[in-house]
Amino acid sequence: MLRQSLALAALFAGLATPAVLPAQTVQERVDLLVVQRIRDEGLNRSHIPELASYLTDVIGPRLTGSTNMRKANDWAAERLRAWGLANVRVEPWGRFGKGWERISFSGRILEPFVQPLQASALAWSGSTRGTVTGPVIYVALADTTDFAKYRGRLKGAFVMRDTPIVVMPEFNPSPLRTPLDQLFDTTRQQPNTPPTAEQQARFQALAALNRRFYEFAKAQGVAAILNYSSRQYAIIRPQGGPFSAAVRLDSIRDPLPAVMLSQEQYFQAFRNLQRGRPVRMELNVQNRWLTQDSMAYNTLGEIPGGDLEDQVVMIGAHLDSWFGASGATDNGAGSIVMLEAMRIIKTLGLEPRRTIRIGLWSGEEQGLLGSRAWVRNHRDELPKVSAYLNLDNGTGRVRGVWNQSNDAVLPIFEQILWPFTDLGVVAVRRGNTGGTDHLAFDAAGVPGFNFIQDPIEYGTRTHHTDADSYERLLLDDLKQAATVIAFTTYHLATRDDPMPRKPAPAATGGN
Repeated sequence: MLRQSLALAALFAGLATPAVLPAQTVQERVDLLVVQRIRDEGLNRSHIPELASYLTDVIGPRLTGSTNMRKANDWAAERLRAWGLANVRVEPWGRFGKGWERISFSGRILEPFVQPLQASALAWSGSTRGTVTGPVIYVALADTTDFAKYRGRLKGAFVMRDTPIVVMPEFNPSPLRTPLDQLFDTTRQQPNTPPTAEQQARFQALAALNRRFYEFAKAQGVAAILNYSSRQYAIIRPQGGPFSAAVRLDSIRDPLPAVMLSQEQYFQAFRNLQRGRPVRMELNVQNRWLTQDSMAYNTLGEIPGGDLEDQVVMIGAHLDSWFGASGATDNGAGSIVMLEAMRIIKTLGLEPRRTIRIGLWSGEEQGLLGSRAWVRNHRDELPKVSAYLNLDNGTGRVRGVWNQSNDAVLPIFEQILWPFTDLGVVAVRRGNTGGTDHLAFDAAGVPGFNFIQDPIEYGTRTHHTDADSYERLLLDDLKQAATVIAFTTYHLATRDDPMPRKPAPAATGGN
């Protein structure tokens, strides 16, 4: 024990002082021996490389409802069983609708000069009848009265409706690592301002116009709908096609082919049309519909607890992805980190007092569907869920955690995370962060948190793009993340009290 204590003292003697010293109102008993064991296993014997390679290189993209999504569900369950977890299951959460998969795509711009298309089909869009050739036509609409200008002119045409944006070189590229001044900025994030009635009315009118034009375009025999990527440098960011939810739920039958072009090719075609020069394209798009099973699934597994086993600490990430590449940073990275955190805890034989449960969700990219359905389907269990921890911001190392506007958790997280300051974990930030599955738990009153990660290329190159492949993963960063999350999870499952919940909203109105 003396040698262990001396080794631990040497390990932590050089750690940086936390930016904000842990508050003394809460005293966490941080087990430094467990910290040392988890660091050793997570950093020196990690399974991150093989998990990452199999998920991205063998299974590939995981659009919810696709064959690959179900393969990923089953693979994750097999890994959890192999590590000895209990209650492992691939659990249906509800009807999702038709599945969709890309089969083949080819295309060229033929006029004014021949060039291969930099493009992709969009999810839940239709196929062409073989190779089709036709003109590109820009359609400008103010309201439905403009339809008359195009009646009889769109048969066999490739239709553009978006006006190009102004793009500039990246004179000031975004930093790959989060600057310390940003991490230590304690300014509380302001809630999103709800749209005004006027803004809502404009949005609803535009949505109605778009739906009416889609129906008009189908009736006119349009060959395909074209739009452009939100990224420069020929990066394609293919997501859902027009009204994809309505298509997969059969509200729209026989959808039009929809194609996303690179910014550069779309803008080039637009400029030529503005000059009065004809633009012609050739396209062959083949997609597959999957209709045998309209359900979608989450993968779950547990490490049973001890004296508090009826209470649960949950960790999770979304296993589904878009399909431009192999969904490596969004969110293969978070999924393998959470799998690895469970492996570390189980491999070391740690004995949490609370049950630790992992949830790997589907349908996140369509609106947090899988996690929200789990919360809805298991509402009677929620009072016993102490906390939910989430990872979903790319491949970067963990730098801290958001408190999700729950100030009572600040001193708890500060003390849990301080042994990892030498690994770059330095901030517990006030404020809300959104866009991922912890929101499903937070909305139901369960303390839900998302970790802060270095951005790397997430917001500029990889998020939902055809560049999101294994090569974009920083494996050492993911090892660090799994190590930090494994200890955080174990500690929350072992402390005497559950994580504090936010105060209930004040009652309003009524007599």
